[in-house]
Amino acid sequence: MKVVGVGITPPVYKVSGGISAGVQLMERVAALAETRMFLMSDRDEDSVENGLKVVRRRPTNIFGSLQRGIAKQLVTLMWRPRFQAWLAEAKPDVVHFHNPHPPGALLEATRACKRLGIPYVVSTHGFVEMDDVVKSFGGHAWLRPLYRLAIRRPLVEVVRNAARILMLSPQEEPILRGMGARPDQLSVVTNGVDPFFVHSIAQQDRLSLVSRFALPQGMPLMLFVGNHTPNKGLDVLLKALPLMKQPGVAVVAGAITSRDAHERLLCQSGLGAATDRLIFTDFITKEELRALYQSVDIFVFPSRADTLSLVILEAMASGLPVVSTTVGGIPYEVSDDTGILVPPGDAVALAAALDKLCLQPKLRESFGAAAAARVHRLFDWKASAALAVDIYRGVVSTRVGR
Repeated sequence: MKVVGVGITPPVYKVSGGISAGVQLMERVAALAETRMFLMSDRDEDSVENGLKVVRRRPTNIFGSLQRGIAKQLVTLMWRPRFQAWLAEAKPDVVHFHNPHPPGALLEATRACKRLGIPYVVSTHGFVEMDDVVKSFGGHAWLRPLYRLAIRRPLVEVVRNAARILMLSPQEEPILRGMGARPDQLSVVTNGVDPFFVHSIAQQDRLSLVSRFALPQGMPLMLFVGNHTPNKGLDVLLKALPLMKQPGVAVVAGAITSRDAHERLLCQSGLGAATDRLIFTDFITKEELRALYQSVDIFVFPSRADTLSLVILEAMASGLPVVSTTVGGIPYEVSDDTGILVPPGDAVALAAALDKLCLQPKLRESFGAAAAARVHRLFDWKASAALAVDIYRGVVSTRVGR
């Protein structure tokens, strides 16, 4: 059986969570079936990475060299993969799509499969966020009809023509049913956690990696990891900090891509850059992130929209209790004995949850131990790859039997 994984992403973006998850899954699939991964990229390159054959190809854009004079969001939506000719030559038995952005690129690639008579399956990375872009990322309600046309409508066609939909959590079923998916199309094939984050590092190495962040001692440290965009809810965390009654410092990890946007975020939250409640790391390496997971007390992720967060799994695997929200697949990740979930956008509830964990070190320890055990039990890439391969075989055998 020949399998092709496909990662849909604008070439100007750094690797997204959906692409990272897709690559990690297909690396494990490659141990079970002949597999290649096709990625939209900023370069044309063939390579072998962790046993997976990776094909990178530059996509096209109707705006060509005029991109600098056009709104970034519009340019992003118009990237399209150079996929059909490559697919016709590759001749896989089944194609597995990852990441839905830009939706038009995903739709064009799935139509190529349909034209060539090749069945495809789709993992639902980002589907929660894309189901209602205004709710997820903010914006004017009058834009909803446009977003439905440009974003949700392509996803509906992708879903309805898929041989199977691989949900990351059962919580997605209502969204997919709303897009026209049939019950027999749906299976749960969830994310795993990168083993890199499971292993403890030596004390000296950990201290060396976090030394540039000047982490304070003697009070609980709360770590946020993610883009500083509305969907991740960093603004809610910043509003919650002044409401907290217990001492604690929030460590905000992630690149500051715009100084102007950063200053606006601080101003809107009522915080100043010099507050003793807050540390911004700016860009961090993977090694520094692991060291931070192993140096803090609480993981906080007040997301407004997330299908199934990889950073939550990484934090749980590192033995951290989680404070997050009741959106998307997060309740599938964070059970009652591993953390506290609050409504999205509720700074008061977030502050209360953080206060509770800051005040109770034994509760943090209990939640953290249960979190590590839960990740080990339920979120494993090898197990997910085995499930995916079983689904591929079912799809291929159904096609052959027709």
